[in-house]
Amino acid sequence: MILIRFLIGVLVAIVVGVALIPLLVLLDLRDGGTGWGLCNDGFGRCNTSYFVGLELLVALMAAILVLVLAIGGLVKLLRYLRERSPRPTAAR
Repeated sequence: MILIRFLIGVLVAIVVGVALIPLLVLLDLRDGGTGWGLCNDGFGRCNTSYFVGLELLVALMAAILVLVLAIGGLVKLLRYLRERSPRPTAAR
């Protein structure tokens, strides 16, 4: 059960990391970077289609959905194992 709790914690940390990606892309663009490949020539001469941002959004949302579903599955497994484990009886 400790392993499952550890995996849940790792998945929550990954969800937070994935949710921070748009902020990191914007910070990179602000500092004159390429926005992790979003704008190859920097923000001033960014010449991308309208769908690049949407593609990034859909990919991040799909990743977060898969991770949240995995967390939900692990939580259900943890509850199932907790209910199945024998309860210690009180001594008289």
